[in-house]
Amino acid sequence: MIRADHKRWARLVFNPWIDRLLRKSFTNFFLANRFPDTPSDLGLLITPNHMSWWDGFFIDHVCRKMTDRRFHIMMLEHQLRRYWFFRKLGAYSIDQNDPENIKESLGYTAELMRDPCNIAVMFPQGILEPYDLRPVRIRKTGLQQIAGNAHGSFTILPAAFKISFFEEQQPEIIARFGRVFTPEEITDDFPAYEEEFTRNIDLLDRASYRREYIGDLFS
Repeated sequence: MIRADHKRWARLVFNPWIDRLLRKSFTNFFLANRFPDTPSDLGLLITPNHMSWWDGFFIDHVCRKMTDRRFHIMMLEHQLRRYWFFRKLGAYSIDQNDPENIKESLGYTAELMRDPCNIAVMFPQGILEPYDLRPVRIRKTGLQQIAGNAHGSFTILPAAFKISFFEEQQPEIIARFGRVFTPEEITDDFPAYEEEFTRNIDLLDRASYRREYIGDLFS
């Protein structure tokens, strides 16, 4: 697998570029609820839904606005080899067709979670899925292996994003965050996590329909 290789110069190049692209492509970046308080002495694993090419950029933008932790994101290995620059921003790889590679990538994620300065992002659906597909299909093995291999506590945060057209020519982004889980909850009661993951998406839909937002990250 390919590990992350953060470079400050890469952020200095990337951040202005992606900020301009997001604002050019979307009218607003609405929050349906507040980013939760998470223990600063524990690593944070964020698990968003995966419904578009934009998803990694969305969660990167949220993390830059809401935290000062070191950003990491799991990415398919063939894509990271092609877009090698993302490694300098915190991307690391997984090859879903190679069991040894999967084991190494999940072990690396668990390793990241032992450092409270780190955020890691993984998409528990494993592949792109239509936003409104029900039931939501989650690959529980990966999350449970990370929870079992971290050898310490960290926090797991479900997140959801939606792209919605309303009154403007361009769409808006809407984000919502679920409740925080512990590794023990992931290993002992995974259905509770699955239920919360889906519930958070449903509540995002309700907020979108009612236009109930607490803020705009573009403001």
